[in-house]
Amino acid sequence: MRPLSVRLLVPASIVAVAVLLVSSAGTDSSGERRSAAAAVPAAATTAAPAARPEVRRRPHALLLVLDELPGDSLVDRSGRIDAGRYPNFAALAGDSTWFRNAYSTYDSTTKAVPLILDGMRPVPDSEPERSWHPRSVFTSLGARGYRIVAAEEATALCPPRLCRGAHISRPAIMPRLRRGRPGRFRRFVRSIRPSRRPTFWMKHVLLPHGPYMYLPSGAKTRAGATDLVPEMNSEFAFHDPFLTSHNEQRYLLQLGFVDRLLGRLVGRLKRLGLYDDTLIVLTADHGYAWQVGVSTRRSVSASNVHELTPVPFFVKAPGQRAGRVAEAYAQTLDVTPTIADVLGVRLGYRTQGHSAFSRAVRRRRGVAVTTREFSGIVRISGKRWQARRHAVVRRRLRQLGSGDWASLYTGIGPHRELVGRRVAGLARAAAKGVRARIAQAASYDKVRRPGGIVPAQVAGSLEGPDGLRPGRAVAVAVNGRIEGVGRTFQLQGRPSVHFAVNVPEAALANGHNVVEVFEVTPSGELRALARA
Repeated sequence: MRPLSVRLLVPASIVAVAVLLVSSAGTDSSGERRSAAAAVPAAATTAAPAARPEVRRRPHALLLVLDELPGDSLVDRSGRIDAGRYPNFAALAGDSTWFRNAYSTYDSTTKAVPLILDGMRPVPDSEPERSWHPRSVFTSLGARGYRIVAAEEATALCPPRLCRGAHISRPAIMPRLRRGRPGRFRRFVRSIRPSRRPTFWMKHVLLPHGPYMYLPSGAKTRAGATDLVPEMNSEFAFHDPFLTSHNEQRYLLQLGFVDRLLGRLVGRLKRLGLYDDTLIVLTADHGYAWQVGVSTRRSVSASNVHELTPVPFFVKAPGQRAGRVAEAYAQTLDVTPTIADVLGVRLGYRTQGHSAFSRAVRRRRGVAVTTREFSGIVRISGKRWQARRHAVVRRRLRQLGSGDWASLYTGIGPHRELVGRRVAGLARAAAKGVRARIAQAASYDKVRRPGGIVPAQVAGSLEGPDGLRPGRAVAVAVNGRIEGVGRTFQLQGRPSVHFAVNVPEAALANGHNVVEVFEVTPSGELRALARA
């Protein structure tokens, strides 16, 4: 089969200029381009070719692999890591080399994570288990005296002789997605402790992957993993533009929760005096495509390669104090070789990836990714890939804001001018027989902030003789004030009409709350639909 491809290749000199969100970059007195990409003062960052840091002894190392995180979600209008929403990612960028053109080698977790751990390209029908991956970062560092502490979520690569409690076979992913993700992360953080023996900690986190149910504070929006409108983030919903934006809001809120977890991890390292002299590598297995009118958002193609492939890739070397931005096209296949390179150890086998600091990686001029079914290769030039990423970032910033969480709620939906207004001062329309049912309505009587159930997603269904019509403008009021607006929707092939609107967590008080759902008429009047 002929490979899927986008073949516009460009000279290296042009690619070097075509950097995502370059408008805020400048030049310092030494002639190096100042980068606006890391959330630290520009004078503390450089975009010079990244050289391998010097490490004089065997330090500890930590690898954190996130799941389904498109790396461009983290940037703000200046091209920096968004320190307002994601302060802990920004702080790590301030101490790290950020490979901001990093991309995923494969688009599915059960092959995307093993290639991170062994630096070998996936092959058809392979399983994420030791029998298919007998050599890995675990076996290589273990053979060189490292103590291994691994928390695998979807793989079983670490041998039991090296990893206490290692999986015998790959664990089922779906049950792990539905429950226990924060608790398993907290247990991993507690496993970090000082040791005279060098230690390699590895954690795969099934976040910010859905189900989307966490807020930046750590609170959950509902009891249970099932969405308030089942399948509202499935292929049955991909046709609806508002619902797509609504679900992307939820994803960004859950990414804020991931930032909180990262802060917990880094805080532990700092309290124990381990942070400065530990190699920390953070990446993700693959991204996600927030496109409308598609059948899938998770299988790479020529039309979504710019959303599915970009991933975060931070390398904080032992002793590193200043943030750097590297423009090289590092990929997730390069993670294990990079760890070995920075630590100055031999893996003992030949990988198909290279150190992100190597000349081989600096020479790359574009992205090439094997399709999920191994039937072709999606290729795109660096210039076009970055331009398309830039367009996605502009769209996200326009709709969902940056810098603070308040701007997340004011850029989507009809009648946005209503947000922030008191219901008492708005005109009312007569009822017309349509009513709404708010899902888990009782939860608004027992809100627990912080850390409990904070039902900041208000969702449910419409009922009545005139209820089966999608596209109605709706507004949600919390305690007498409009906090969010949206449109009703139908899932493809389903008769029911639903609504779903996210409201700021801060709008909900501890204990009892009054939540009202209104239809907004074309003239801007409110017609009551439901009250909880």
